[in-house]
Amino acid sequence: MANKIDTGAGRYQKGRMLLKSGDSIYFIGIGGNRLSALAKIYSDRGYRVAGSDRCRTKATRELEERGIPVDYGHDPQRITKDIDLVVYTNAVGENNPQLIKARTEKIPVLEGAELLGKLMREMGVGIAVAGTHGKTTTTAMISLLLTRSGKDPTVEVGGEMKELPGNHRTGASPYIVVEACEFRRSFLHLSPKYAVITNVDWDHPDIFPDSRMVIEAFQNFVRLLPADGGLISWREEKHFPELAAVSKAPVISFGFSQEADWFLQNLKVRPPLGTEADLFYGGEYKGRLRLQVPGEYNLLNALAALVTGVQVGVEVEEALSILEEFQGVRRRFEIKGEVGKILVVDDYAHHPVAIAKTLRAARSHFPGRIWCVFQPHLFSRTRYLLTEFAHAFNAADILVLADIYPAREKDPGDISSRILAAEAGKYHSDVRYLGDMTSIREHLLQEALPGDLIITMGAGDIWKVGEEYLQEKEGFFVGTGTESLQQQRG
Repeated sequence: MANKIDTGAGRYQKGRMLLKSGDSIYFIGIGGNRLSALAKIYSDRGYRVAGSDRCRTKATRELEERGIPVDYGHDPQRITKDIDLVVYTNAVGENNPQLIKARTEKIPVLEGAELLGKLMREMGVGIAVAGTHGKTTTTAMISLLLTRSGKDPTVEVGGEMKELPGNHRTGASPYIVVEACEFRRSFLHLSPKYAVITNVDWDHPDIFPDSRMVIEAFQNFVRLLPADGGLISWREEKHFPELAAVSKAPVISFGFSQEADWFLQNLKVRPPLGTEADLFYGGEYKGRLRLQVPGEYNLLNALAALVTGVQVGVEVEEALSILEEFQGVRRRFEIKGEVGKILVVDDYAHHPVAIAKTLRAARSHFPGRIWCVFQPHLFSRTRYLLTEFAHAFNAADILVLADIYPAREKDPGDISSRILAAEAGKYHSDVRYLGDMTSIREHLLQEALPGDLIITMGAGDIWKVGEEYLQEKEGFFVGTGTESLQQQRG
C-alpha cells in the first residue's frame, strides 16, 4: 500500500505525491542526528535509501554497515532523475550543490523536519518533545516506556540510547516519538498529538535575536496540537501560563510544586549516581520514582516521560519500574572511565542553565574536586550569553576553558574563550584558559589528583580530551550507564 507524502514540490497528483515502499530517497547530510535516524527508519520501511555527507563519521559508518550507501562530498552528479525524493538538513545550507541540482531537476525536496512531520501525520499518534534543555533524555525515557510496555513505537531521538539501536527505532504501531528542535523553528513542521515542553530559555541568538521570539516560537509549536491531544508542560517554567493559554488541547502539568497536576517531593540522592523522589497526582501518593541517573533535572525529565506514558495507557506502577532501568543517553553525564581514583565523565551541556544544573548534580554526588573542562559552542551563543556563562560554573572547583567550537560560524573577532575566562574569573576563583586539546590533556595529566572528577562539557568535540586522558593513563572505559561503576564501587 502506498504511503502518501505531501512534498510541497515536484511530482504532484492532485497536490499530493504517492511515495511507496521501494522508491528512492536521497539524504543530503545523512550523518546528522535527525537525518541518520530518518534514513534508518525509511530503510526499515522498505525504501531505497542513500545519502551524502562531508566526511566519514561513526554515524555514516553505521549507515554503511546497514547497507545504506553514503557518498562523501556533495557531488551534484549523484542527484539523478530516478530519485523520488531528496531530503536535506538545514545545516548544509541553501547553496549546497546537490540541493541546487535537485531543485533544478524538479525532484521533490523536503527539509528533514518536514519529512518527519509528514511521517508523524501518516502514522497517527505523534509525541514530540521540545525544550531548550532535556529534550533528548526525555525523548529517550518516553521511548523506553512505550517500548517496554508493548506500545511498539517508532522513535527519532537526538542521541544514542543503550536500550535502542542508536538513535532510532522502527515500530509497527501508530505511535511515533520524536525530538522537537526549536533551531530555525524546525519543530513547527511537526505534527504532534501530544507535546512535551521541558523548559523555555533563550538560546540560538543567531536565530532568535531576543527571548520574546523564543517564547513565540514555542507558543506556535503548542498551537499545532489538536483538541483531542495533550500539552505536557513544566509547571515552574516562568512561561508556563503563556504556553498553556494558547493550547487547544488539555494541559497536564508536572513539577516540584503542589500546583502541578503531577509533582515530586522528598528528593534524595541515590548512590552511586542516582536520584529518587515521592510521586503524587492530584495530591495522592503514587509511588517512589527511582533513577540511576543524577540530578533534579533528570527527575523532571522522568516525570514528564511518566506523565506522557500515562496519557497513552501505560500504568503508573509499570512506568516507575521501567524508568528505574533507564541507563542514560550518550554524552548526557556519560561515565567514560576511571583511573587512579579519578573519574572521567562527559556531558553535552552547552547552555548556561544546563551547565549550572549539571554541575550542581555532580556536586551532590562528589565530595572531591570537580574539574569542568568546557568548550563553548558557537561564537554567537558565547557573545550573547556571556554574563550567564560567567555565572554558570560556581559548582565546579576548577574551570578549564578550551577555544570556542565554531560549528557553522566564522570567527567574528569580537568574542573568544580568553574573554569568557576573564569574565568568569570575576565570579570564580580558579579559571584556566588553555585553548587547545593537547594543552588541556597534558594539564590534566599533571594536575588531577585521586578523588577528583573530570567532566568534559560542551556540544563540540571536547569529549576527545577525556578519552585521550584515559588512554594516556591506561584507564578503562565504562561507557553510558552506571552498572559497571556500581560493580566497581561495591
